[in-house]
Amino acid sequence: MSKWSRVGSSYERPLGDSEYAFFPASQNGLGDMFLHLAFRGPEEAFHKERVKLGWGIIRQRNPLLMCKVLMDGDDLNTARFSFTPPSTPEDVLDEAGAALHFKNESKDELISNYMNGPRTLSNDHLSYLVISSSATSSETRSSGGVEYDLMMCAPHYTGDGTALHQSTHDLLCILTSTQTNEELRRELDGHRDWENVLPPAFETRLSTPSSAIRNAACKVNFLQTLGKEIGGHTFSRSQRGPQRTVLIEHAFSETQTANILAKCKANKVTVNHALSVLCNVAWARCTSQSMQLPMMMYTAINLRPHLTNPAPTHWFLALTYFNIVLPSFMPSSPAVFWHRARLVKAQTHRTVYSPFLVSRALQMASTRASRARGLPQPPSPVEALAPPAPSAALLGLSLIGNLDRTYIRASYPPSVQLHTVATASRMKPGGMLLLEHTFGSKLWLHLCWDEMGFEEGQVERFWEALKGTVEEFLC
Repeated sequence: MSKWSRVGSSYERPLGDSEYAFFPASQNGLGDMFLHLAFRGPEEAFHKERVKLGWGIIRQRNPLLMCKVLMDGDDLNTARFSFTPPSTPEDVLDEAGAALHFKNESKDELISNYMNGPRTLSNDHLSYLVISSSATSSETRSSGGVEYDLMMCAPHYTGDGTALHQSTHDLLCILTSTQTNEELRRELDGHRDWENVLPPAFETRLSTPSSAIRNAACKVNFLQTLGKEIGGHTFSRSQRGPQRTVLIEHAFSETQTANILAKCKANKVTVNHALSVLCNVAWARCTSQSMQLPMMMYTAINLRPHLTNPAPTHWFLALTYFNIVLPSFMPSSPAVFWHRARLVKAQTHRTVYSPFLVSRALQMASTRASRARGLPQPPSPVEALAPPAPSAALLGLSLIGNLDRTYIRASYPPSVQLHTVATASRMKPGGMLLLEHTFGSKLWLHLCWDEMGFEEGQVERFWEALKGTVEEFLC
């Protein structure tokens, strides 16, 4: 189950539970990820033929990008990855070229068209690369470089932000290296042991309980965890017109960021821990909702460190999710703010380092896949005895961390200057996600949301309050 098998000249495997959980919605484009990188680079490194070679190499190293999804008719339950190995370097280049586009659109145009326009990806095309530049040849000659916008796209069921960022860094390394095009082409000619490169579903690479007693304990722990996830705060959703997803960003200066990191360290937390409380404070300042119920936010856990038999590819999905629960009322002092940040740290550590993390991830994946398949969910023993407590999340947090550890500037020539990077996904009406990372020694916040899906002005007030709380408590 969820392992690759040979079918004629191709390899196939069913989608795993976590992959399938995203799949039905993806048929309407929901969850289609993108990464945008703005940078300056030498024109000769980004000629069409060289980019096609580099993109082909990335795809060979990460064959899930080259796959299709097959189904029996319209039966989503039969969805399976299908990979047909390329026979020659020309096949690799033709395949890469079909998923590569050169444009002259701006950053805002690229992102808006991807998020709000017709779906770019499909079951036949699981990845897509765009290189965009509006520079003229005279501007290039006078400046010695070109401003580029890069977009790399894939559906969420094939991977995550880790895969996007690492592959983008690898692509830049290939394109700006001293290797000639002919030398790059020779890499496409090498033999591949596809059975060991194609990634199995990550659930098959997690150790599972080895006894009936242990398995029962894991199920009890899963139910206990659900019982503690209480949240009663949500943004007021009001679809005021056709969906229009926007992405806004704010960067704090290098000096501010250094102060932020130092203050968090002095209080024995990270920026990620503090951000949850910043949202907590910003919401308390914006809302008129009752403060009796706590506030809840959800975020993801990267399970790659827990996998056995690591695959030699970046592209596979290995995530699970957990909720952070905090009091909804305003902290009465900076000391209380930092106390709440340490509460977030304690909740996170209890989840990440729990001996039940893997079992909870597997059960959550199974539950989400069953829900995606439309299967009825039986009530838990707790729900059978009493109505469940409210479990609404205010918003999702994508806490990416320090991307300067991924985009290692020393790997590129000095002529390459990275400006900004952002990731997000196509959303349903009324969707929202807050993202945070450090890049270029600056702390960045991104908010992605349907600006027509909420009460007018509500999200904008929250965004301004959030930026203000960073400067008040951290700078």
